[in-house]
Amino acid sequence: MNNLKFYLIIGVLSIGLTSALVAYFEEHNQVTAFKSTNQEVKKQILTQAKEVSRAVNAKGIENVIMDVTNNHAPSKVAADNTDIKDIVDTAAMALDIQTRQLKEVTVIKARLEAENLQLKAQLDSNQHLYYTYNQNGLDLKLTPPYDSSTYATADFLGTFNLTAAQGYKKKWFLGKQKTLLSITSDNPYFKVDKVNYIGFDKDPPNFNLELQASSSFTKLTGAGIGPGIKLEIGRFDLHGDYQYYQQTKNWMYGANATFRLVKF
Repeated sequence: MNNLKFYLIIGVLSIGLTSALVAYFEEHNQVTAFKSTNQEVKKQILTQAKEVSRAVNAKGIENVIMDVTNNHAPSKVAADNTDIKDIVDTAAMALDIQTRQLKEVTVIKARLEAENLQLKAQLDSNQHLYYTYNQNGLDLKLTPPYDSSTYATADFLGTFNLTAAQGYKKKWFLGKQKTLLSITSDNPYFKVDKVNYIGFDKDPPNFNLELQASSSFTKLTGAGIGPGIKLEIGRFDLHGDYQYYQQTKNWMYGANATFRLVKF
């Protein structure tokens, strides 16, 4: 009887402990998932480009320069974590590729804006009045209603060329490199409101193997030449060669290793 009570107590305690552990781990997983979600939201990559300058020339042509230096991220991370994910997905679908295969995506929010246009009054073959405007890539035709049973109609066509150029700039040779994006149109009515840009950087391979033609010179052995092999593992470079030295009339093995500290 005492043994039965003992086993019952052990069973109850085991069930209670198991239930407590299950509840703890469920709560822990929920907290972890919540924290993970918050971190993902915080890590969302913002793609709006920073405007550096905006200039209008004598012909009214606008040039906008954006700084997109920080609008880059590894393709494995950026593809699904931008604030324009739908646009990124659509761009990949249009190219029939996966999002991680994208190189960059640029979204230009712009408008055609014209004020106080001087319309030219004309008469059609039925002597009905209409107005037109044909300048600077804008073709506009406005036809007033002929009577109370008709509506005014408008036909509009805007044509323009858009040039987007990307370049790099440094203040000095050891300074930080900036990536600049220039947007220009040949139409004075074309105005840029904002630009979203994301460049997808591919991670450099951690492993690379090269076959080389190698040469060297030392005071003791003179000049040597022969085949070589180079192995790159992360920031380590391992190099080996087998060279013939004319001064000593011998073939000799050689090896060295380097570690890249800073890359300019």
